Amino acid sequence: MVYLYDNAIVDDLTKSFNGDGDNLVRVCSPEETIGLAAQLNSDNIKFPIIALSRPSSWNIDSARWHYTQVHKGVSASFDKKNNIYYDEKALPITLSYDLTILTTRTADMDELLKEILFKYTQQYFLTIQLPYECDRKIRFGVAIDPDTEIERSSASKEYIESGKLYQSIVRLNCQGCVLVSYTPVKLKAMEHVIETHLVDEPYIQIAKE
Repeated sequence: MVYLYDNAIVDDLTKSFNGDGDNLVRVCSPEETIGLAAQLNSDNIKFPIIALSRPSSWNIDSARWHYTQVHKGVSASFDKKNNIYYDEKALPITLSYDLTILTTRTADMDELLKEILFKYTQQYFLTIQLPYECDRKIRFGVAIDPDTEIERSSASKEYIESGKLYQSIVRLNCQGCVLVSYTPVKLKAMEHVIETHLVDEPYIQIAKE
């Protein structure tokens, strides 16, 4: 389900730079970024581009580890039609992205970099809708990694030895990301019958002296 976090960031960036139906900046998801080099070689591409890439590895966040949520789960929703509870198991993870900006002009690079820095300097929150049994949303934060240098350089062999291509890379960290799994618990109807018995009034015998 990690791709849900990818899509949320890409969709939000697309709305930020391409409002009112404009297509000023192309925003590529990690899946689309794989074919970006081939498009650069064929020169069949339009700049500027913001490419989102995810490191190949991500870790379990031990600081947010909760035994019950990971092993047993907590009741998350109830299906009234089928009389089923869904227990949600949540595994916290640390997730980071590299946001690569590609332009052919320094002016475009400066403006896009400025907008992104201000957008993510403070914690920026997004929401994903889980496509599983539980109709639930997860809210997570995105912010610039303050300990990582913003890389600026030319890229792709000086744009295939002809045009100049400028590149900047910004590292983003996500907070509050989890992997979830749902276990259905079928509820059974039980009937209890309580029987009542009439008890005679107690007989009290008084002994005579």
